[in-house]
Amino acid sequence: MNESSERKVPWGMFLGIAVLSASLLAFQVLLTRLCALRLAFHFSFLIISNSLLGIGAAGSLLTVLEQRWRRNPEAWILGSTVAYVLSLGATWAFARAMPVPESLTFGWSAAEQGQFLLFAAFNLGIAVPFFFGGMAVGLILSAYAHRVHTVYASDLLGAGIGCVMCPLLLWPFGAGGCLCAVAVLGLLACASVAPKRVRRATTVAAIAGSVGLLVWMPSFDAQFPVPGKKYLQVTKSQRLDLDSPHEYSRWSANSRIDVIRSPLDIWVAYGLGQNDLAYAMNPANRAALGEQKWIMQDGDAGTFVTDFTHATTGREHLLRTLYALSATVKQGSAPRVFVIGVGGGPDVWAHKLSGASYVKGIELNRGVLEVHDTVAKEFSRELREDPKVELVCDEGRSALMRDPSRYDVIQMTGIDTWTSLASGAYVLAENYLYTVEAVRQMYDHLEEGGLLQITRMGANMEKLRLLANVHQAFTEMKLGDLSKSVAVVSAPIDGLTTVLVKKGEFTETEVARIEGFLDRAGHIKTYLPLRTLDGNIVERFVRTADKDAFIRDFPRRITPTTDDQPYFFNFTRWDTPTEEAKKLLVEATEVSQGNPLFLWGQLGFSTIVALLLIVVPLWFRRADARGRHTGRFLVFFAGIGIGFIFLEIAMIQKLTLLLGQPLYSIVVTLLSILIFTGIGSFLSARWLAGGVARARAIPLGIAAVTAAIVLFGTPVVDSVIGQGLAVRAAVAAAVIAPMALLLGMPFAHGIGLLQRINPAFVPWAWAVNGSATVVGSVVTVIVSMNFGFHAVLVVAAVIYAVAFLAVDKLAR
Repeated sequence: MNESSERKVPWGMFLGIAVLSASLLAFQVLLTRLCALRLAFHFSFLIISNSLLGIGAAGSLLTVLEQRWRRNPEAWILGSTVAYVLSLGATWAFARAMPVPESLTFGWSAAEQGQFLLFAAFNLGIAVPFFFGGMAVGLILSAYAHRVHTVYASDLLGAGIGCVMCPLLLWPFGAGGCLCAVAVLGLLACASVAPKRVRRATTVAAIAGSVGLLVWMPSFDAQFPVPGKKYLQVTKSQRLDLDSPHEYSRWSANSRIDVIRSPLDIWVAYGLGQNDLAYAMNPANRAALGEQKWIMQDGDAGTFVTDFTHATTGREHLLRTLYALSATVKQGSAPRVFVIGVGGGPDVWAHKLSGASYVKGIELNRGVLEVHDTVAKEFSRELREDPKVELVCDEGRSALMRDPSRYDVIQMTGIDTWTSLASGAYVLAENYLYTVEAVRQMYDHLEEGGLLQITRMGANMEKLRLLANVHQAFTEMKLGDLSKSVAVVSAPIDGLTTVLVKKGEFTETEVARIEGFLDRAGHIKTYLPLRTLDGNIVERFVRTADKDAFIRDFPRRITPTTDDQPYFFNFTRWDTPTEEAKKLLVEATEVSQGNPLFLWGQLGFSTIVALLLIVVPLWFRRADARGRHTGRFLVFFAGIGIGFIFLEIAMIQKLTLLLGQPLYSIVVTLLSILIFTGIGSFLSARWLAGGVARARAIPLGIAAVTAAIVLFGTPVVDSVIGQGLAVRAAVAAAVIAPMALLLGMPFAHGIGLLQRINPAFVPWAWAVNGSATVVGSVVTVIVSMNFGFHAVLVVAAVIYAVAFLAVDKLAR
């Protein structure tokens, strides 16, 4: 019997691993917010993924040093936990002050290499706490592997608490306040895992430090604010200096909202026509058009809020922008309007001023709505006091699906802000607004003759993909040809393009109204029903009989996007030669995301690092590895790591629409996964005691539940989408529970086998599992982009089957 099998697990170790895991996951979520502010969102994904390699590195080091820490594991556990707590403050200071590259491209020039090195340094710097925290968790799991079922359950249950902490604390305390809470959990972990001889002193120090941090918590963020980006290119010719004093700054689970007074000496309105440009560009007219403030989301995506309450001239100009196009078509009918994305309020203002009988505006970010009630209160006073205008904080499509009403106009303009989910997935919540299913649901919520207005950036690929989605929706609804039911117009200044979709066919009177509006403002006719224009690419697409061939032959990826593959902004073809993909890497993120070369590069980097973390310990311990089934255990722990992240990301995405707000999605979905996985680990000891047949039942159960989700997931969501949040959350938890209970068992099963056959390699298994999870997160993106999330679920079930097959002989 080895030493670890005789050691009693102190109660403090269960509490210690729980609060330490809570702290680690809370810090991961917090870093997604910080990195989204300091960097582009897709770099945030990359950094968080690579920082988790720190956990893998910790497992590798523990494998190499196994004989040393075995002599006094409690001291090593405490030392690693203390190092983790100390590294939190140092890493936060580093992440705030470290210069970051404004862009990242592949190349061999001095500038490109400098950007890459700067970015790599940022990666390594923020991975430090994960290394020390991973050391402590790995030590506890390894030292008490004989009780892995309960120890690992504590780890998962604690992580479940951590995943909800930051989303709940960011709004009242900000990012700095969340950091204080993360550090308090770390101090509590120190007191919990301290050996008996130093427990009293450690506890006193932990209590004192915690009290100080809790007192500091409300003011920490104001004293040490996280800097954002230095400038923003608002239009092709206008650049905003973001170093201006902030009138408002507040964090939420979605983003940080900042407000500055517009530093430009001109008045800016998106979707402005050529005929109004000269007047708006004259600084002397700025006051008459209305004072403006700039609302930023994560220091990047944003909008102007304009004082339309007092500026009548500004109102007149607004009614000639694309925001007012559908209002012009519906002029005189007092339409009911549903606006997705309030932002600075131009869509809502345009319909209010045009005589709408009711306007419901949906805004994802709570802070944006608060801006209208605080620093822009006078700007928006007439809007907020109008009983016919209702502004609601919710996710647009989910809110529409739960709304039993029908509307004359459904409108959204430039909704393309990006949220980094806690999973680290390269998946965007807002993309669910740009799918075939979204078009169908919006169409169904229109009154007969109603209008769906979607305004996007003006690149041909965006126009065509939008129209491809509409075409596919029309095909599925058996509505026939779309040529008489769509109109496409563009603004000449900023290139914004509006696609109008009518429930029915446009009449001659409506087309004439559109033409009159375009002529008065100086907008561009791209496609109009009942008219023949210049044969541009949009007109050719709408009129072509074989749209599938058009989509197939187009040089960019414009295939219809679905809820299963919601990557509307991924325009780079995966079958494009590498050189072509490389040219497109320099595209701005608002133009195209998900470049295959970028993702393959990330996968290659993560794989190489993971292999090093897995192979190097074997080189040091090669004598122990011989004849101990290392290959089988490698397949098993890598498989369950990749399979777990596959299922986690897919489940979060599948339930996003059901739960609505990203905050609810994170809290309910991730919390349910971790809690039920922890329960599954706890129950695994009794279940696996029943013999090898029960172990074989685990991958079979995962496959069965996966099949049920693929077949019945969408109908379940549709059937309860109209219920209250409590019911929807309960349904989400019920969907997750069977899968999560099963997912809690494989790791405990593998550690149990390893503890019996080769106990010295328990920390190596921790390294393999952690490293494979990072690789799996990138593979998930690649698979889902090309084949969809249903394929991700199916592949995950296959991976689990292969993993269990690898150790089936050992289990027998």
